[in-house]
Amino acid sequence: MVASGRTINFSGMCHNIKLSMGEYVLNSPMLFILMGGVDVVLGVQWLQSLGIIAFNFQEIFMKFYAEGKEVELRGITGKSGKITSSNSMTKLLNKEQ
Repeated sequence: MVASGRTINFSGMCHNIKLSMGEYVLNSPMLFILMGGVDVVLGVQWLQSLGIIAFNFQEIFMKFYAEGKEVELRGITGKSGKITSSNSMTKLLNKEQ
């Protein structure tokens, strides 16, 4: 299930994919889902596996512990997001369906 509340189909699965984010390496199965413009989405299953997580949305980073070491992942800065109205968001979600 995705954020819009609908269920999407996936076209395949790979096991034991290694995804490197800085020094942090995630070994996980990955689903192939056509998402347009997105390379990887790390979902709730991954977040649940981390335990306690600290987020800082102003500086765009998150911290958690993995294998006894603190991991800090930083987002890409520079371009700020675009604010949209609820009407525009509803139109986008309806278009997706």
